[in-house]
Amino acid sequence: MAVYLMDAALSLLRLYGEWGVDTVVGDSPVDQRLARLGKMRFPGEEPAMRRAPDGRLTGAPGRAAPPAPSVSGQTPPPSPETARPRGSAAQSGPALLAQTLAQARALAAAATTPEALRSAVDGFSACALRTTAMHTLFPTGPLQAPLMIIGEAPDADEDRSGAVFSGLCGDLLARMLTPLGLDRQTLLLATALPWRPPGGRAPTEAELKLCRPFLERAIALFAPQRLLLCGRLPARMLLDAKMPLPRKSWGPATIPGLASPLPTLVMRHPLQLRASATARKEIWQDLMLVAQTLRGSG
Repeated sequence: MAVYLMDAALSLLRLYGEWGVDTVVGDSPVDQRLARLGKMRFPGEEPAMRRAPDGRLTGAPGRAAPPAPSVSGQTPPPSPETARPRGSAAQSGPALLAQTLAQARALAAAATTPEALRSAVDGFSACALRTTAMHTLFPTGPLQAPLMIIGEAPDADEDRSGAVFSGLCGDLLARMLTPLGLDRQTLLLATALPWRPPGGRAPTEAELKLCRPFLERAIALFAPQRLLLCGRLPARMLLDAKMPLPRKSWGPATIPGLASPLPTLVMRHPLQLRASATARKEIWQDLMLVAQTLRGSG
């Protein structure tokens, strides 16, 4: 009986992990996103008013009351807080994102080796994904590899193991590479994001912007000869979203830190091998193009 209860508890914990549960809660509901921020007041929202014992109406603590006219009929000059434009509160979000993005870019640019970049990424806690993921995913493979394969955001298997293209995704990638005579040990493998979004949700635009400098710096430091972007997420991060995605042919991708654009091909993700016969046909055609290009270049 005890063994059965232990197995049931472990199964429940694994289920919670799949759902992205990472915090133990009590009987009372708590919004963990706002737990450290206190009460939030939106721009333009007036504070709650209350009546003092002498009959005067006062605002929330720390909020200055409107200035009263002086005896001469002139209004005293406004205080610095009341003189501040109302729109400044609404600008705090974009300003904070710009500051955090500048920090990410500075950390990425300061890394001169893959090892230094790995330490910088693992220690970057300004992105919310870092606090919910189990592991930080970093590119694995040799320098100046003939091909760098970049997948989508880490899935549950990759997040648990800390290894790029592991679990089912790794098995399907091996099925794709084996008939072409390509060994994954000779290739550079990476995920578009270093951390898995909780529950496997789609990353936000802010999260993509914060992770992009680290991905671009990794490409510049590893210096692969070509890029193979598996899925829309890496293509969205590295290529101009206003331009049509290059399919069935190699197109240029400009990477900061590299002297010339890298030949880049966009194709379906290995997990789409299970989607349909059309998906498998398109993947095979793209892989044949990759194999012919690699054999022709070396």
